Amino acid sequence: MTACFSQDLVERYVSGRCSEDEARVVDAHLCECDRCRRRVQSGRPTLAGPEEGGGWEHGVAAGVGGSGRVGSGDGESATLPAGRRRKSGGEGVSDITFAGYQILDELPRGGQAVVYKAVQKATKMKVALKVLPPGLSASPRARHYFRREVELAASLNHPNIVAIHDSGIVYGQYYFSMEYIHGMSLDEHLRAHTLSLRNKIILFGKICDAMTHAHQRGVIHRDLKPSNILVDERGEPHIVDFGLAKSAGSLNAVSETTLMPSMTGQIKGTAAYMSPEQAAGRSDLVDVRTDVYSLGIILYRMCTGKFPYDVSGSDVRILDNIQHVEPVRPRQIISRFNSDLEAIMLRALEKDPADRYQSAAQLWHDVRCWLDGLPIVARSVSSLYLLRKVISRHRYTTTVVLLLVLIVLGFSGTYYHLYRQLRASGARLELANTSLDNQTREFAMVAPQVIFVSYFLPAWHGGDDKEAAFVGRYFTEGSREAYAAAFLLEERPMYEKAARFKGRMKEADSSFSEFVIAEHHLKNGDLTEAVDAYRRCLARGRGDESDLWLMDKARSRLYELAVVGGRGRSTTAND
Repeated sequence: MTACFSQDLVERYVSGRCSEDEARVVDAHLCECDRCRRRVQSGRPTLAGPEEGGGWEHGVAAGVGGSGRVGSGDGESATLPAGRRRKSGGEGVSDITFAGYQILDELPRGGQAVVYKAVQKATKMKVALKVLPPGLSASPRARHYFRREVELAASLNHPNIVAIHDSGIVYGQYYFSMEYIHGMSLDEHLRAHTLSLRNKIILFGKICDAMTHAHQRGVIHRDLKPSNILVDERGEPHIVDFGLAKSAGSLNAVSETTLMPSMTGQIKGTAAYMSPEQAAGRSDLVDVRTDVYSLGIILYRMCTGKFPYDVSGSDVRILDNIQHVEPVRPRQIISRFNSDLEAIMLRALEKDPADRYQSAAQLWHDVRCWLDGLPIVARSVSSLYLLRKVISRHRYTTTVVLLLVLIVLGFSGTYYHLYRQLRASGARLELANTSLDNQTREFAMVAPQVIFVSYFLPAWHGGDDKEAAFVGRYFTEGSREAYAAAFLLEERPMYEKAARFKGRMKEADSSFSEFVIAEHHLKNGDLTEAVDAYRRCLARGRGDESDLWLMDKARSRLYELAVVGGRGRSTTAND
């Protein structure tokens, strides 16, 4: 413990006339020495005095409308403003009052200010009261950050962000109050509850949504970390402590660089969540992407339980690792870690701000896509990745298309094999070319029949008109298969559409039209009509290779209808 200070220093400290360095020394000493605390309290007006508070300097309003939320932060404890110190956890009302608030207990302090659990006497509402100590109230830098925290937090209105309830100045001491939240910090919540990976991402998504709201209103937090995110008993996160926040576009790089070193105690406990531009002292590069980097570390910690790089050792070593050491891939920590989630983390943790998500909104978009099973932006450069996502969402349609592709690939493979044989035997080049051309023509003639008989008709007979219509899209417009598909799918009576269908078909395709009409009768249960139509199909067949599939299918249908015996003998003779 340092030596007690002189009465002259006490008087200058109470009146706010001491230097900033002296004020910091006094504040540190007061946390350890009860005797000096009593000397300081006896030398300044009691905080149980008048309850009216003036407004912030430079026109900042003393009362800010709306409701807010806050809980405990982290840091060292401080003394109560006057009277005796309460033990932690007490719920009885103390005899200490401050600007209309009854002090209940002291909460762990954050940054520079002291936080108390209190009751607003006018409304009987339990709040958290944040007070700037007298020594820091004399510091323009400390007042600047304290006023800015009130201004920026009051400009936000989101269920997962604290908002100011009341603020003012009493006897030169700055304060503001917020609704008290009974909960725990994010890291404590994760340790106390076993959450699935999906539930962790849902929780993280709410934090992203809150920061998206802040960024859209020009507010950058700059100190995001688990201890500044409180989770209440309902599992809802709340972002607190905007003491280092700034308004986007309003920061003067020179003045901010001057202010930053004066915020003692900010490096400890915060460096691990800094962005590379913060670690390098580049205040001119700090923007919404700085918060994105901190969110990336929070997400990494939530999913893996570790930091993306070593954050042990001296501050200098930590800051150097932040700037230069690439993050460890989550798959090196957890085998079979989700690749999309890993891509989201690594995109948020890019060293160069230009390579990161450009806002919390973009990060939140990818998180929602991951939760919904949609493609994420972080992986959009990969065509194979997009194809995999499309296939997973349209499995049945993809199967049909894949079968068609396999048919094409099968014929392509045949052509390639023949081509290699032709190159190996120059003497048979002309014969092989002729054979290849013939196979091409055969395929052109047979392929529509293959698709019609093997894919369209089974779907249509099965009552899946949508699937049949999907396959029908692959028939060339004006072809006989396209006319047949339209005829079968049309929901008009048979006698109305049959004549029209036959009129559209060529004479050379009469066997095909009879086959299609027979299929229609078969599905409707008109077996006699179906048998007659199949016989007409066989009778009018041209017998060339273009109708081989059709003839075989007609014979198969007659066999199935038990007409192969005596009734089918005339049919066989016609063949």
